[in-house]
Amino acid sequence: MLAPRLLASIAELKTSQVDVLRRVLKVLEAIGSRSAYFALLNENALVRRKLIELAALGEFLAAQIASHPLLLDELLDESHDGLPPSRATLEREVAARLDHMDDDEPERQVEVLRQFQRAAIFRVAMADLTGKIPLMRVSDFLTEIAEIIVEQTMRLGWKQITDQFGVPMSGVGDARRVVKICAVGYGKLGGNELGYASDLDLVFLHDSGAEQAETAAARPVDNQVFFIRYAQRVMHLLTMHSAAGRLYEVDVRLRPSGKGGMLITRVGAFVDYQEKEAWTWEHQALLHARAVAGDATLRAAFEDVRVGILKDHVRRDTLRTEVRSMRERMRKELSRAKPGSGQFDIKQDAGGTADIEFLAQYWALLHAGTHPPVVMFADTIRQLESVASADLVPQLTVDVLTHAYRRYRERSHHLSLEQAEPVVPAEEFAAERASVTAIWNATMTDAG
Repeated sequence: MLAPRLLASIAELKTSQVDVLRRVLKVLEAIGSRSAYFALLNENALVRRKLIELAALGEFLAAQIASHPLLLDELLDESHDGLPPSRATLEREVAARLDHMDDDEPERQVEVLRQFQRAAIFRVAMADLTGKIPLMRVSDFLTEIAEIIVEQTMRLGWKQITDQFGVPMSGVGDARRVVKICAVGYGKLGGNELGYASDLDLVFLHDSGAEQAETAAARPVDNQVFFIRYAQRVMHLLTMHSAAGRLYEVDVRLRPSGKGGMLITRVGAFVDYQEKEAWTWEHQALLHARAVAGDATLRAAFEDVRVGILKDHVRRDTLRTEVRSMRERMRKELSRAKPGSGQFDIKQDAGGTADIEFLAQYWALLHAGTHPPVVMFADTIRQLESVASADLVPQLTVDVLTHAYRRYRERSHHLSLEQAEPVVPAEEFAAERASVTAIWNATMTDAG
């Protein structure tokens, strides 16, 4: 009975019948011998209709269901009018899933987190591809999911390592206290611009002092030993391959002192490095940094010191030269478009996304000393809007850049859903590219 019902519904489509049939057949093949899912599709017209609708939207959603048939259960949920659940709802959901888990089953805990993550991202993708939410909200939702996952892995890691080594303490006498830890997101995570396949750029910070810096345990260990094991454990939880797959790829290269630096750093040492040793590109990266998980007090402290660093410790006398040189090197080394091919790398080629991001970073860093609010936000759009609101850059210029940036991101986003590189025919964005390039040249080659 199921096959005739599916075929009859697909036959009603005006276009893409063959592609939809192929995608639906892949889902049926993936279900295999799971009779419960065949019964669900056979008996529930709503689920059948939704499956066909999703298959008509392209490869992404149908491929997700084919890879993970459990996602068919998501098609039953109509409680949010097709919109992704709120952050509070997601936090309650993940807590409920983990509440029933034993602490001595870390692999199973990660598997449960991965199942939660996959279902949450699937809901976002459904709302995205059906046009219920705009691109910027897609990134907001995906970023919230990542923050929830990082928060949960930090809690799991804390439980596992404190059980082994005790709780890290600092200070003496009445001043003795539990050490605080937080995670700082950089890049797309920090800038609220995550996509479906984005990795996470993370740095971990703690506020341990030097006095009595050891764990509270029968056999205490130095806090530094605890921090190393804790950061390694959180990284392992985020990146390990569970039965349901891995949570995220994680990049920690932005930690102080680069690849050779520690995975977790004292917040005071982080500030000292940023004030005295950081390169301009590291201050550009700090513009897109944001505390995303961990202790709320330490997160707030990080946000304060971040603004202070960007306000008082940027080398503005060489800023334009260094930003321009870095951008020119990136164009040469990172473009995916072959020279003379008539193609345009949306991100890396002249006039593309990276030019807009570098312009926003340049203006924010240039003016932060006299107008600190321009570095309050970690995302490119609001950085641009901030310099315009302060009358530091003409509003018309910012309007041109934000329009191009949104169009570029939307196109790149759709290409990523098709697992394609962000490269298009050069004529597709000719007007936007020319406008952005003109602004870049006027800013970076003249007095700016």
